[in-house]
Amino acid sequence: MRASCAVIMSLALGFAVPKCGLAIDTVVIGAGGALDWQGEGVAIVTTIDAEHRSPLNPNNLLVGNAPGDLVDFSREGFVGNILPLRIAEGDNVAVGTIERGGDIRSPNVFDFSGTFKPLDLEMMLKELLVDAPGGELLAFERKDQNSLGILVLLNLGARFGVERIRLYPRNTVTSSPSTPFQNDFLRSYELFTNDGLNLTSENTPIWEPLILENDNQTGVIDVPIDPPRYVQHMRLRATSPVDFEIDEIEVFGKGFLSKAQYISDIYDAGQPAVWGVLRWVEQILGDPRFSSMQIRTRTGSDVSPFVYTRRLRGKQDAEEIPFSLKDPSAEMTLDEYRKFPQEVGQTPITDAQGREWMAGAVTNDLINWSPYSTPYPASEANGPGLPIVSPSPRRYMQFQIIFNSDDLEAARVVESLSFDLLTPPFSDELVGEVFPREVEVSEDIPFVFAIRAAMGTGGLRGFDTIEITTPIRVSSIDGIEIIDADGGVVATHEFAGLSEVEEAGEFAISAVSDDRFAVRFPIVDEDGAQVRIRFQSNVLTYSTNFTASAQLSSEPGAAQTIDSGNATFLGVGDEDAFSGTTVLSPGVLKGQLLSKVLVGPNPFTPNGDGINDEATIQYNLLSLSTPRPVEIALYDLSGRRVRVLFNGVEANGRYLDKVWDGRDDQGQQVPPGLYIARVFVEGDSGEAGQSQIIGVAY
Repeated sequence: MRASCAVIMSLALGFAVPKCGLAIDTVVIGAGGALDWQGEGVAIVTTIDAEHRSPLNPNNLLVGNAPGDLVDFSREGFVGNILPLRIAEGDNVAVGTIERGGDIRSPNVFDFSGTFKPLDLEMMLKELLVDAPGGELLAFERKDQNSLGILVLLNLGARFGVERIRLYPRNTVTSSPSTPFQNDFLRSYELFTNDGLNLTSENTPIWEPLILENDNQTGVIDVPIDPPRYVQHMRLRATSPVDFEIDEIEVFGKGFLSKAQYISDIYDAGQPAVWGVLRWVEQILGDPRFSSMQIRTRTGSDVSPFVYTRRLRGKQDAEEIPFSLKDPSAEMTLDEYRKFPQEVGQTPITDAQGREWMAGAVTNDLINWSPYSTPYPASEANGPGLPIVSPSPRRYMQFQIIFNSDDLEAARVVESLSFDLLTPPFSDELVGEVFPREVEVSEDIPFVFAIRAAMGTGGLRGFDTIEITTPIRVSSIDGIEIIDADGGVVATHEFAGLSEVEEAGEFAISAVSDDRFAVRFPIVDEDGAQVRIRFQSNVLTYSTNFTASAQLSSEPGAAQTIDSGNATFLGVGDEDAFSGTTVLSPGVLKGQLLSKVLVGPNPFTPNGDGINDEATIQYNLLSLSTPRPVEIALYDLSGRRVRVLFNGVEANGRYLDKVWDGRDDQGQQVPPGLYIARVFVEGDSGEAGQSQIIGVAY
């Protein structure tokens, strides 16, 4: 999509100038898109292969979009879609355990003769998970020694629905005449499982017994699990001193995986871009109550979200150095990092001073990349989309999808995902702060929100709209000032009211809703210019973040995030070190949950004449980050309840939607007189209620 050239009034230049150039582009991934889920295709962005840490070694980066290969890119009937793997009947999920980051071990196998090496034990145990011909020559053996109490612990590396577990010695399921040990099977054993979630505080499994067998007579132990259960960990314990061996452990799965992760390629816009609206098309399989999906984004200014380091060999607590050995002024690349040895016995790299270097740790780059955002609301699936919240402008963007399921037949499918980007951006950087930053709770407070623009790069678009999120609907929007880099006032406007659209030449209140407002003004495109917006609002929690974005009215759909920081000096008490967009209200710590319970008109006259026929009960809820039970009821003066007006759950906010029409629960008009309107809320650690007298007259 491309927008046409627009003519906009520039405050910096003082006359009308055309604002031409590139406009909003949309990239679609998946079904019907220019790019597939593994980065193949041609689009306005280029792709850089996704990398993730190996589950076996966090300093080893693996290339790919699906850690553990737990995402299905080519399932029949879902062309171009992605979804969690579904395990087919008869699939042995023990195969691939090590590659997924799982493991198998026997923690109480000891050999005091010194002839049995730990590496031999490791090879024997891993052989139990290999489903390939020719492996019958090696097994996990406990012969000519006491086998009582020997443990085998298996971590599958992911949660699978499991319907059967099978284990056996050699020359049973697979013929192996050269190793005729079919009678060396477990005579007595215990088998436990764990679902990967039921853990102790030390993250060790809390075991659930599956079978306790004291007299096993069969070489092939085949344990059905009906109904199937989620399994990540398995614990086998020999409860007999009789010799035994195990050739294979097979775990047969069923249904969709409980959890899977998709990591997109890194998308390169070629220059800093405003990353705009994110949309996705979702399909639900099975009962929607038992599956969910989380989508997060992050943005960056270089090609990798990781930092690669080197350290001196043999030095205790050696510093992890992220710079190249060849060019200490540049960050180390992955290619150079991989040349450094990771194991102590490997040959180190020697510099010109004779110092020996080893590979250091791989860490997340939190300077050039933002962390993954909080999940985008699941309710936005199949909708028009919502703005990407990760910082802009940035050249690179990446997203992550986590699939979750609590039922073997339930899953989410992503058919496609799209995002907008705008180049060039509105500004190199926008820094904003709100003042004051410590206020009383549930009181109308006059705030100033200031934005400072960095516009050093040529070709930037400028901006003429600011949108600010608020905890409740603003009480008033009072005025706007635009100040140049030298501190001079370029333009100013005072608003007379709070209407949905109030025009005043180049200035306007362009939108007001319950949780945000937007104002428009002449375009700002001068380096160092400021916009100051004065408004009044309440805060309802201990910590309230007034997030904001800049927009350009000629480019609808694109928004550039305003970073929290020190924009300017806004008055006595505005300390640089504490500048930002967060406002604190310490009074909330006293446990207040409810305030400003009001009834009006009072009295009211529900006689059907169209004048004062209804009374509105309004109130503020405080410190409820998640919805909690609220009841609103009407009582007569004897304490008898006559009407339950509302009984549900609500979170923080100012509520103006509860209306009483003077009728009781049976729909009959109440007699004239005085009544009590009571609002009651149940919080996480307490409860609160307030009442108001209301008069009914006819």
